[in-house]
Amino acid sequence: MSSKPMYFPPVPFDLAEAVECSDLVDMAYGMYYQWVQQDKPHTPLDLHWQPPRDSPYRFGEPIWGNSEVLLFRDWEPFAVVAQQNDKAYAIFRGTETLEDWYNDAEIKQVSYEVPHVSNVGLVHEGFFDLYKSLRRALLSQLNSLEGIRTLYITGHSLGAALAMVSTPDLMANAWTQHTPNVFQYNLAGPRACDPKLATFLNTGLAHIYRIVNSCDLVPEVPPSVYLGFTEKVLYEHVGYPVTFTAQYGDVPGNHAHHTSYNYALKNPQQPQGPVKTSHRGCRLRH
Repeated sequence: MSSKPMYFPPVPFDLAEAVECSDLVDMAYGMYYQWVQQDKPHTPLDLHWQPPRDSPYRFGEPIWGNSEVLLFRDWEPFAVVAQQNDKAYAIFRGTETLEDWYNDAEIKQVSYEVPHVSNVGLVHEGFFDLYKSLRRALLSQLNSLEGIRTLYITGHSLGAALAMVSTPDLMANAWTQHTPNVFQYNLAGPRACDPKLATFLNTGLAHIYRIVNSCDLVPEVPPSVYLGFTEKVLYEHVGYPVTFTAQYGDVPGNHAHHTSYNYALKNPQQPQGPVKTSHRGCRLRH
């Protein structure tokens, strides 16, 4: 199979930066898999994460979170902070299985409220609930870094939703003595914002790019319009769309980070990768 080349937005979009962020998301998934291989320890002190030894980045400790709303009742490592020279990175990993998405796709919205940010719109309750559980640790690590001129926020799948809902908070509460340039590269992100919050983000100072496989179903949840018995709920995507088409024959394959999204960014002239034998079950390939 083949597909058309990717079409990229104008500067300041940077393909090399998008690839770098995607590679860092792979490292965040690696952190998660090490946690699984260590029998999912329940406390940070019991997790022994080893980043790649040849990495040029300095990493912080894994950042843990949980959410009753999304049924992540036990604490898990969801994020990591990295630094390279004057650049900082907030990196979020995605969900383990597609079954999680039946919970992630909850419809309910709540007001986006964090210190110094209010009255900006509504946000997906589950994504925001999970983010609030880890925001203090995330801000603490970011604020400990010195000399930062640019912040990159990135994630895949659920991690892309966390990247999205973190952005107003990090812009208001990280490095309050100065404001770094902020870029967000989110991959396979679901909808997380109502139109008011989407407008707030789209007209703000952050440069937001939404990288999406047109064959991936996950970015289509929650639906943009949900008609309940007593209310109408609206969701909207945020950022410049960066779309490619790659069909791998099943939902997990089309959504997979490394073999679909990372591959496309590294092969933009032909983003369709090799199609392997379809696997059974709903477990995601990262």
